[in-house]
Amino acid sequence: MQAVNYTAARNNLKAIIDDVCDNNEEVIVTTKNDKSVVIISLDEYNQTHAQLKREVQKAVAEIERGDYMDIDEAFDRVLSKYED
Repeated sequence: MQAVNYTAARNNLKAIIDDVCDNNEEVIVTTKNDKSVVIISLDEYNQTHAQLKREVQKAVAEIERGDYMDIDEAFDRVLSKYED
């Protein structure tokens, strides 16, 4: 992932877009006001968005079935992975 300032991004927008789309690259654009954005391809956005929707639907279905663990059990499972 590369980072460029706003001026460089504005001056090289076509090349940045081509790089993002052709190489599945992500680019961070920064400003003087400490505001940043990430440029990703539409394909990447669509894939990420679809995956997120599938994961949310799966989680909702698990909750509706009562197939979930309480926070203490989840914490203990994660902690046990780091204790070994």
